[in-house]
Amino acid sequence: MASDDAWPPCNVTRSALEARVKAGILRPLKDVKLPEWVVPSVNDREPNPPPGCVVCFLSFLDRGFGTPAGRLIRAILHYYEVELHNLNPNSVMHAAIFATVCEGFLGVPPHSNLWLHLFKAEMSAHYVGGEKFPLRVGGCTLQLRQQRSSQHIWSAMTSSNRGWQNGWFYLRNDGGLLPAYTGKMVTGSPQKWVWGAPTEEQKRLAPLLAGLEKLRDAQVTAATDMKNARVEKTTHPDMKNSRVVPMRPEKGYISLVRR
Repeated sequence: MASDDAWPPCNVTRSALEARVKAGILRPLKDVKLPEWVVPSVNDREPNPPPGCVVCFLSFLDRGFGTPAGRLIRAILHYYEVELHNLNPNSVMHAAIFATVCEGFLGVPPHSNLWLHLFKAEMSAHYVGGEKFPLRVGGCTLQLRQQRSSQHIWSAMTSSNRGWQNGWFYLRNDGGLLPAYTGKMVTGSPQKWVWGAPTEEQKRLAPLLAGLEKLRDAQVTAATDMKNARVEKTTHPDMKNSRVVPMRPEKGYISLVRR
């Protein structure tokens, strides 16, 4: 299955990346031999990352993707057998919120079976005259299962991420822990993309689901402030001793607040 689309042209500038360094969501340049990030050349009509780098997007940083990449996002990419550029901003945000809930309120590392219980992956494609074409970027969409939406905290996904595909740059793949960039396109949805947690593990999720229920009862929701690049500081008073931990070690955009 071939794509009829070229890679979207890059519009990233050094100042855009430096602004995110200043905001604390991207590391500063320190390594001369293998920089933490690289602005694509004007001659790069499609990605040609230096050795040891992958393709990332500004909107991923703005939605909670951290550097170095957190364990959850690495696990997601390897489980669904996709590359970072195959995700989209809302998918990254789903992962960031989930990691925050697990680490900051449930008191556990991001839990793989809880993720599979709540979320699934779907293929996104481009249609022309009834014919289906894979996307160069964003072909794998992570979604909260509709029948499980009442088991997770409320969050508002951005309805329009217009132009996000143009915001690509090169990010150092620390330790080679992210899938290497090959330009892969998603051409189908493997069966495991919709698999939930194994049956034998379902009962073990009960304490975690009970914890999520307490968060919902306390009207804790996910809140973001993309425009002003700030983190909401307010949490429900009943949870004042809980830590709010973003998907990455640095400060970020995701917080949990009272609805």
